[in-house]
Amino acid sequence: MKRMITIAAVIIAVLIGGQGQALAAAGFVKPFEDDISTITYETGGEYCTEQWNVVPEVGYIMTAKGCFTRHGDVWRVQDGFAEGGQTFIYWENWLWNGSSWQPFRHGWCNNDLGAPHWGTCNKDYYESSSANYYNHKGSKIRFQVCRRYVVANSCNPGSIEEAPWINNNV
Repeated sequence: MKRMITIAAVIIAVLIGGQGQALAAAGFVKPFEDDISTITYETGGEYCTEQWNVVPEVGYIMTAKGCFTRHGDVWRVQDGFAEGGQTFIYWENWLWNGSSWQPFRHGWCNNDLGAPHWGTCNKDYYESSSANYYNHKGSKIRFQVCRRYVVANSCNPGSIEEAPWINNNV
């Protein structure tokens, strides 16, 4: 039993450590933010994305849903499948510095509440219409909804490049 716990700890450390290295490579100004969501009875949002997976003998099912609402900078994430995996949103916030977009903040909003519950994380990002960290205007966000299993994640920070940008202006 002790050996199994040690092996599981090593696997988790490699997975998280490997992601941390990939995330750090982008050169974000602020440290990585890892939030645990609180339960909410509000669902959806302005911008939503779903993750669908093939489940043997069932077919395609929605396993996770994540949404962002610009007014209040609120994330909502739903665990759509009760099989023990954790649903989370990986998000990035980039700011305009006057000549190019720069990575500023990034993090996770984790839903540990189990299916079919919705969790929420409340953030505070710069608005595109106000002066930002670089004393210029411009703030954009992108995200992906993911599933975390004991031995693997269903997405990684590198795959977020396919996500559409959201202009963060209310």
